[in-house]
Amino acid sequence: MIVNKIIIALVSFIFLQVGSLHAEVSYAFKVKNTEFIGSIKKEKGDKKTISFVGIPFAKPPIGDLRWKAPRELDQLPNTFEAKTLPNRCMQVSNFYDSMDGIEEGSIIGSEDCLYLNIYLSEKAYNSKKKLPVMFWIHGGGNTWGYSASNLYTSGDFIMEHDVILVTTNYRLGPFGWFAYSDLNKDSDNELDQSANFGTLDIIKSLEWVNENISDFNGDPNNITIFGESAGARNVISLMTSPLSKDLFQRGISQSGYLGSDSLDYAENNERAGSKSLLRHLIKSKNASISDEQISNFMSNQMLSVDLLRSADAKDIISYYRPRPDAAGLIDVPNVIPDGVIIPNKGIYGAYRDGDMYDKPMIFGSTRDEDKLFMFMNDEYVNRPLSFLSSISEYLDLYVKPKDPKYYDIYAKYMAESWKYGAVDLPSDFTSNYKKSNVYAYRFDWDEQNVYLGVDLPNLLGAAHGMELAFIFKSDGLLGESSDAINDIMYNENNRATDLDLSTKMGQYWVNFAYDGDPNNVPYDMSTEWKPWNKTNNNERFIVFDSVNDKGIAMFNNTLSANSILQGISSESIAVDQKCYIIYRMFNRTTLTDEEVDEIYRTFMNGKCAKA
Repeated sequence: MIVNKIIIALVSFIFLQVGSLHAEVSYAFKVKNTEFIGSIKKEKGDKKTISFVGIPFAKPPIGDLRWKAPRELDQLPNTFEAKTLPNRCMQVSNFYDSMDGIEEGSIIGSEDCLYLNIYLSEKAYNSKKKLPVMFWIHGGGNTWGYSASNLYTSGDFIMEHDVILVTTNYRLGPFGWFAYSDLNKDSDNELDQSANFGTLDIIKSLEWVNENISDFNGDPNNITIFGESAGARNVISLMTSPLSKDLFQRGISQSGYLGSDSLDYAENNERAGSKSLLRHLIKSKNASISDEQISNFMSNQMLSVDLLRSADAKDIISYYRPRPDAAGLIDVPNVIPDGVIIPNKGIYGAYRDGDMYDKPMIFGSTRDEDKLFMFMNDEYVNRPLSFLSSISEYLDLYVKPKDPKYYDIYAKYMAESWKYGAVDLPSDFTSNYKKSNVYAYRFDWDEQNVYLGVDLPNLLGAAHGMELAFIFKSDGLLGESSDAINDIMYNENNRATDLDLSTKMGQYWVNFAYDGDPNNVPYDMSTEWKPWNKTNNNERFIVFDSVNDKGIAMFNNTLSANSILQGISSESIAVDQKCYIIYRMFNRTTLTDEEVDEIYRTFMNGKCAKA
């Protein structure tokens, strides 16, 4: 008996030691003089996702560095524990943050936020060859969002593919895009003359990746930038920026757009311009100050710049107005043609004239883009149970359209105009001017649950951002996360077909990241995704849907401004409703002011002409 006890004790000791050794397995990469220590992000059977998070790529843009180009880092320590998630950039929270326990409408984050994250599978970690890099730029109107969001990092995408995923923070809202004359007139850094500091942050993080990603088993000569919504517009803008030409090989724009706000708008708009912010800050210091005194203060450049730079970050961001038509995102100027980072002619002008880089591109949109924003906007829906939302967050999602017919018509034409501006136009321009292939898609999945009698497949449908969970194979789609959004979004009975669509979309994206062709390497896809070619009248796009509906198939159904306007004019709704639709379609989006004015003058014999 004593011998048996000794043997059992020895065996237990050995197993404890083995378990201890297993728990202490460390993941590290040596970069120059710094060893970066990572950790296991996710473990599933014998597969693991490894993460290196919170890696700084520039000095914190605080104090005198507010509204300046990102500056080179000081030397990092010999050992860097890349295990702590980075700060969010300064922003105003919205409904989606409430799912994480953050109160909607709160000011969250920090100006000290210039960090990136690297994710790779354990197989990729042990790879002997350099792997394609997928550089993700999050969306959120360039005013909200987070590089380490669970939507992008909690799923199985990285675990399943031999790629390196990099996600980056960048300054948001008024800290990222801000134009004020002579703000940095004394600076000897020419990039400080830009108004696009968020764009400069993205470029800086891309430079860091080019310089260092080979030490994380990534190939610096094979980088695909991709993003959704504002992140996609940032992708598109990098295709036109003089600083980014050699930093990536191809791009994917998911529900992007070609619009940009002018320098004049960014400085002088009465509500969102920098001068209006300055007036507000001056008055907040002295409520009784006269208009003449405010004018005198603003004419003193030194005093004005000192006030802007010394103002509390919360006082700055709290000035800006949330937009009810954009799910609570604040209204600030965005992607500003400054002649430094963004061409003076703007993103649309650069594409229209062929002044973008000759790189393979994917442009895509969702079939029902605006239904996300309509669902969240009380202009279009009633929320009869919202007064009970303190009891359950689910009850605020119980919505009914105020005018079901108008709801559907408005959504249809807003989505068509989005596809026209985000997919058809840039695909036409690219295929006309460039040799590289361009591919187009539309995401049509609409198989949400019917919740408390609310017809979510119709009210939300294939709304803005719905494809994200499928590309990243998120934990919500997998049924591994339970919250109000995921519970109503995904039907357990459809999980197999949802995951099949997710797998295939991820494979197309990874194929494109390997060599610019979404069809064959490393995955041989059964449906060929054919390129868009305006010159040969082959304006083709692939539709992504589950096998319960259309499945994955090629279509050829292009749009034009005229076809969209003709459709609106034929609808049996009031004239003022038609005019409101075209106003919303073209307000600060793709076309130039002159083109929009021409539409107003000619549509329905000028019945919608602006006064």
